[in-house]
Amino acid sequence: YHRIAIFDATNSTQERRRWILKECAKRTEKYQQRRQQESTNSIAPNNTTDKRIGVLFLESICDDPELLAENFRVKIGSCPDFGGMTPDEAMEDLKTRIRNYEARYEPIPEQAHESYIKIYNLSSRVVSNHVYGRLAKVVLPAIMAWNTGSRPVFLCRAGETKAMEAYMKRQQQMRKQQQQQ
Repeated sequence: YHRIAIFDATNSTQERRRWILKECAKRTEKYQQRRQQESTNSIAPNNTTDKRIGVLFLESICDDPELLAENFRVKIGSCPDFGGMTPDEAMEDLKTRIRNYEARYEPIPEQAHESYIKIYNLSSRVVSNHVYGRLAKVVLPAIMAWNTGSRPVFLCRAGETKAMEAYMKRQQQMRKQQQQQ
């Protein structure tokens, strides 16, 4: 199994991004210790002790005035934060929030050692750094295909397949055999 978690947050400072990396490293260490303990208690070697939690930062940068104006209109028209405000009041409130955010924002430096993808003006330019394997083949093209529009987006997870069911059954049988030995 591959596990993917999306931590949707405003990680707008270097300090906050370092904290995320540190937390993931701690969890990786705990996972490795647990798997190592499991492997010493069983006869069969467990070669999953090298798993780690990968972190990919995604930074969206928009400085196109037309895109920003359209995004602002959509935001004030659909966000409950602006309910009860006139369009002008909502727009001023949103712009104040953005100015406050920009005052604290620290972009991911181009020379960073972390994995990141920077998207400029809704994919008119995409920069990736240390993005390999599955991320390069699946995530990066998906991000590049994003576009805005007023249509619903549905995300779904496929159900179990016969192949997955057979795999799980084999795994259970192997565990039983290991326990019996």
